[in-house]
Amino acid sequence: MTQYDLTRFAINQITTPKWSMPQAIEGYSRHGVSGIAVWRNFLDDYGVEATVKHLRDAGMWVASLCTSAWVNESDPALYRKTIEENRRIIDQAAAIGAPCVVMVMGGLPKSDKDLGAQRRRIHDALAELAPYAASSGVKLGLEPLHPMYCGDRSAMNLITDVNDMIDEFGTDATSLVADVYHCWWDPAFERELRRAGKDRINTFHLCDWLVPTRNLRDRGMVGDGVIDIPRIRGWLDDIGYEGPFELEIFSELDWWQRDPDETVRIAVERCGPFVGPLVRNGSIKSGSAQ
Repeated sequence: MTQYDLTRFAINQITTPKWSMPQAIEGYSRHGVSGIAVWRNFLDDYGVEATVKHLRDAGMWVASLCTSAWVNESDPALYRKTIEENRRIIDQAAAIGAPCVVMVMGGLPKSDKDLGAQRRRIHDALAELAPYAASSGVKLGLEPLHPMYCGDRSAMNLITDVNDMIDEFGTDATSLVADVYHCWWDPAFERELRRAGKDRINTFHLCDWLVPTRNLRDRGMVGDGVIDIPRIRGWLDDIGYEGPFELEIFSELDWWQRDPDETVRIAVERCGPFVGPLVRNGSIKSGSAQ
């Protein structure tokens, strides 16, 4: 069996939702994966202190904390509540050693069709949260989501707009979380990855786009879809990206139905070739995931 350097590889817990936090930590470790992207509901169920201890005992590192609370309330009091909830999430990220909180900001408020207002709301929320994140040593990981999620999950959809906001709010507080599923279609994807450079990207999400895609939770395992992942990895090598690669699969019709051990085993086989060391001038340079 081929052995891969998995130093930079993490599995996002949403890929194996049947596993609790302790099961995921033990399960990923069992397959040689030492990186985990923590999902908040599993963290809340297990507790921050128990999670930190278990991660430390297992020798695991954290790629990110997923996800922020949605900021899509037009009512001022409810809006304030979501801001405070996001401060608490930033505190959780700092406690578990996550370098960023993945910011999924919410689509349109209920009974509202003003997309411009929601995008302004997202901008203003990030502007308010940025100083708190910077002071906590945790970055707001801005993830552009595919436009098909604009109505309900997030109205932050273009990698170009995310890079513009990072320019505005600064790299002490914000970073790019790029996901092949959400960005592969965008003609600006390569250009904006190069614009971001290695230092703006906090973590990079892998999966695949299936044809046909049957619903909004139908992402493919790497290699099962139409995304040219080797080419995208080449762009990342060109800019010198040395951060983590996360496998993140929402798959209610396939992978979520399987034994998580099978999912992780296949994930290592499929992702291994794309998460190893960088190659520079014929020599191998190990990346750092921490």
